[in-house]
Amino acid sequence: MSELAGMIQRAQTAKKEMIASTVRLAPEEHSFIEELAEQLAVTRQDLMQQLIKAGISEATRLMKLDTVEPDAEAVSHFHILNTNKRHHIEDHERMLSEGVAAAFYDPWKFNIDRIQKNDVVFLYENGKGIVAFGKGTGKTLKTDHQGDVDECHYQKLSDFVRLESPLPAAEIRKILGRNVVFLRTMSGAPDGQKILDRISAQ
Repeated sequence: MSELAGMIQRAQTAKKEMIASTVRLAPEEHSFIEELAEQLAVTRQDLMQQLIKAGISEATRLMKLDTVEPDAEAVSHFHILNTNKRHHIEDHERMLSEGVAAAFYDPWKFNIDRIQKNDVVFLYENGKGIVAFGKGTGKTLKTDHQGDVDECHYQKLSDFVRLESPLPAAEIRKILGRNVVFLRTMSGAPDGQKILDRISAQ
């Protein structure tokens, strides 16, 4: 595929994946954005997208979401795995349709290597909550991701179940009685039996 064709395809994909969202601004904020957009000779929408991206990047840095969980070496037989929806919707859809736990690129892909046989993996979808779960095989498989060799580590999940109603973040925090950073790629949940019990009782 030529570079031009690739650019056109990426542009069309980006437009297709855009989601309309409404945000209320104070008059001073609105005025500043209008003036800055005019100064930079860009549209307000393009400027706001860049400001939001910068904010997401800063929040990711401050919350250390791009690092492996601090207690990654701690043994847990329950894991909460973010389905990567904020980065790549196709990855999220594949996990749910094929019943797999997957992570991508160094260092995040190595989270999958921590899943032992019969460990319970809860799949967490941003904005919804836990949407599925299953048991790890303990055997990590590798595949290419967007043309990058072996940058996807994954495990098939046995006894895979998709929930009819997601278990939301607020409910999970209430069940566990503690805060959980759901935006992290994967977090150990030593108290995950409480989540499993609540799901089973639904």
